[in-house]
Amino acid sequence: METHFVVTGVVKYKGKVLILKKAPDDRNYPNRWSFCSGFVKEFEAAENSVLREIKEETSLNAKIIKTAEPIIAIDKEKGKRWIVVPFLCEANSNKVILDHENVEFKWIEPKEAANHKGVPAFLKDLKLFNLK
Repeated sequence: METHFVVTGVVKYKGKVLILKKAPDDRNYPNRWSFCSGFVKEFEAAENSVLREIKEETSLNAKIIKTAEPIIAIDKEKGKRWIVVPFLCEANSNKVILDHENVEFKWIEPKEAANHKGVPAFLKDLKLFNLK
């Protein structure tokens, strides 16, 4: 089983959270909803990774509010294990400019996340920060 180390940033702005729809050609979870996330680069601190990913994927500047214990998400079908370091972040704006990785975005109430087909641990990330 492959193991990947990633960060995910639940980005808040005025009580809403940002969700992103992955591109149809995404290699892991095409057309699924997620938070800003990405692989941790070699020797890069997870905190720097999450802020970099938020900036790259959305053009937003954000600051880290909280972090949670890493979670493990296993996708037996794909033979992959994801060790995910989740962060709760706050953006200074809601003006998103998407990069090529995602095709759509929404600012939603946290309780609306269950209405979207997400990547593994999508809803778990919200619960870690008591966002329901």
